[in-house]
Amino acid sequence: MNAFLSARIFSAVPKFDTIAYQGAVAPKLLKFTVSREQSVQPFFLSSVVSAEEKVAWKSFQDLLGYAASLAQDRLSGLFGLDVISVDMREGIRHFRPQEYSSLLINHSRDLGPEHKALVRYGQIFAVLHKRAPADWGKIEIQTHVEIIHPDKTGRASYLRKVRRISGNPSDAVYLIHDLSSNPLWRQEDPPAEMPVGVHFHAEFLE
Repeated sequence: MNAFLSARIFSAVPKFDTIAYQGAVAPKLLKFTVSREQSVQPFFLSSVVSAEEKVAWKSFQDLLGYAASLAQDRLSGLFGLDVISVDMREGIRHFRPQEYSSLLINHSRDLGPEHKALVRYGQIFAVLHKRAPADWGKIEIQTHVEIIHPDKTGRASYLRKVRRISGNPSDAVYLIHDLSSNPLWRQEDPPAEMPVGVHFHAEFLE
C-alpha cells in the first residue's frame, strides 16, 4: 500500500521508503509501520477537526455514507471501510458519490477476508476489507476523526493523550492532521518546542 506515500498529509513528515497500515489502536488513532533506509518505525496518525466545523464534517460523512449505500446493492458480503485521510477543502465540492461507489464496487471484487484494498479518490484514502461473506452487501465506515474544542483541549495536552494511547514507543513518529479551515492551535507550542518525531499538518496552511 505504498500509494499512501502520495497522500498530501504525509508531506508533513520525513520521506519514508514504505508505509503499511496496521489498523486502529483506538477509535481515533491509526497505526502504521514505516521504513527508511532499512529502519522500521511505528507511525501514528490522529486526525482532528474543530467543534465549530462539526456540521461541515458531518456533511462530508453523509456523502461517504451515501456513496457506500449506492455500492451495497452490488456487493456480496460485509465490508469495512477505514477512511485514513480526507480533503475537507475540496472533498465536499468535488466528491461524486456515484464515482466513489463505483470505486468501492471495483475494489471489492475478489477481495477475500485476508486481503485489503487501498481505495484512492483524489486525496481521500481509505482501506476496504471484507469481514464476512454474505448473500447481501453492507459497508461499515469508520472515519477516525476526533472533534476538538480548542478552548478545552490544547495542542500539548492532546499530544500527551495520543502518546499515552499509543503506548509511547521511544522511536515512534506522530502526525496530527488538522482538518479545520481555521487551524485549531495556531499560536500554541512553537515548532521548535515540539518533541522529536511529532509533526502537525494543517489542511489549510499548505
